[in-house]
Amino acid sequence: MAASKWSLRKRLALGLVLTALLPVLLFSVAMLWSQWQRDSNDLMLRLDANARLSASLIDEFLESQQAGVRLLADQVADDQVVSGEELSRLLKIYPSMLRALHVDAHGRVVIMRDTRLREQPQVVVDVSAEDWFKVNHNQFRAYISDAYQRPIYGSEVVVAVSAPLLRQDRFEGVLQAAIPVESIARLSAESLARRNFELLLLDRSNRVVYAGAGLRWKSLDDAGRQGMALREMALAADHSGRVELRRDLLREPGDTYVEAVAMRNQWTLALVAPREILLAPLRPRLLLLFALLAVTLLGMVWALWLQRQMLRHNIGYLLASLHGYALGGKLDSALRSRLPEELQPLADGIGELGGRMNNAFEELNQVLGEREAVIEERTESLRQAVQKLELISRTDAMTGCLNYRGFVEEGERLWQQFKISGTPLAVLALDIDFFKSYNDHYGHLAGDSALRRFAGAVRSALLHADDVLARPGGEEFTVFLPGSTIEQALQVGERVRLRVFDADIAHAKAPSGRLTVSVGVAVCQTGDRDIEALLHRADAALYRAKAAGRNGVSA
Repeated sequence: MAASKWSLRKRLALGLVLTALLPVLLFSVAMLWSQWQRDSNDLMLRLDANARLSASLIDEFLESQQAGVRLLADQVADDQVVSGEELSRLLKIYPSMLRALHVDAHGRVVIMRDTRLREQPQVVVDVSAEDWFKVNHNQFRAYISDAYQRPIYGSEVVVAVSAPLLRQDRFEGVLQAAIPVESIARLSAESLARRNFELLLLDRSNRVVYAGAGLRWKSLDDAGRQGMALREMALAADHSGRVELRRDLLREPGDTYVEAVAMRNQWTLALVAPREILLAPLRPRLLLLFALLAVTLLGMVWALWLQRQMLRHNIGYLLASLHGYALGGKLDSALRSRLPEELQPLADGIGELGGRMNNAFEELNQVLGEREAVIEERTESLRQAVQKLELISRTDAMTGCLNYRGFVEEGERLWQQFKISGTPLAVLALDIDFFKSYNDHYGHLAGDSALRRFAGAVRSALLHADDVLARPGGEEFTVFLPGSTIEQALQVGERVRLRVFDADIAHAKAPSGRLTVSVGVAVCQTGDRDIEALLHRADAALYRAKAAGRNGVSA
């Protein structure tokens, strides 16, 4: 049986495929898969972090609104009649509230005020069948309701925060404020939408409180089995950090990644990201892979064609030389110069082929450099997400000010800035007067609410974007004023004192009958060795302000 013939050209083509095209293909697929995994893990982390952060922000918003209603209920507990002015003041302090009601013990509206209408003392509306009234009436506790819609609010879908009026442990009625759901979720939803995330809020009865524009529901829709599944997901014992793939959540058909968390008021918050968010960046990478393979394949075809031409034109000369070697000739280093002139194009072609292979490797390195730029861009996105998490770890969750860690880091940064540029730096040391008596008299929940209102009043007195408010601990606050002289800092300190006084936070155990603040002012001096010297002078000035009778400013 005759031996089968084989082709040098075919074997060379197979060798090129195995040594060039196949490694490029495998390497590109492996790199795409690795990038897909990184993008997927990054999306899971961002979904989980944003869902938990959004749930915490909405919980704190609702609790702060409820705290205002509860505080007003506590303040008027000894009065026989709730005045419309008190309800108007509540709406002014909390602009997110749409309407405030005083309801008697039988569920009839006595006084109604909102942000658009005057007081209507003759309105008689029976709300005894409302859930929020029943909870206050039967359980004597404040309550955040599910979402609902009533003719009294027009087309608004609202959530009610309410607190009972108790006099000598006797139920005398309810104070209630209605908050539009748009006010509750709008800021979080807008921020999430910029990241291509959709926000879904479900209340205790599985109805939609708020749904992003891309979701299939609208407010007050029954979320059905999908809502029940999301609630079970949020309450699952092994839920921590688990993101699931689900369908039929968006208006347009498609798969979505979902993270659901349980909120403190028994609502469920779900964050939805379309699967397209991962597929979109994959398409240009696939096109790049196909382009790379096409270029590699074209280069191989061109190289094979060149090799075939050179073999066809020079095989005779090569055979003659090979016969000479077979007869005892040796191949030495000077072979190229002794080859017949007809074989020089073959040697030149081999050298040219080597040069073109180097060019091919350079093009491949260029492509890899572009891929590294894409990876670096994704790494930068992850770094920014880490920075956002770092910002959260430096923030006091209750007041929104910098916490102790943020206080230390920001103080050191501003001190270094002062040392380098000589820009003036002033500090206000703030201490709430008689705050321990406030907590002992009103309780810690009321104290937390007072701290939030106090922080808001202080912020309203700061005029520059680079002014920094921090809460190192307890009722002590610190304000850094970059670029401020002692005269300017004293003016800011007096403005802070007046804003806190005008906030009218009732304090029965204080001489003035309201919450006040003592302020110590200090500025950096050239002899200061560190930030501690500046802080010590501010504390000393604070002690002088307190020794002078409190509710004052001292330098």
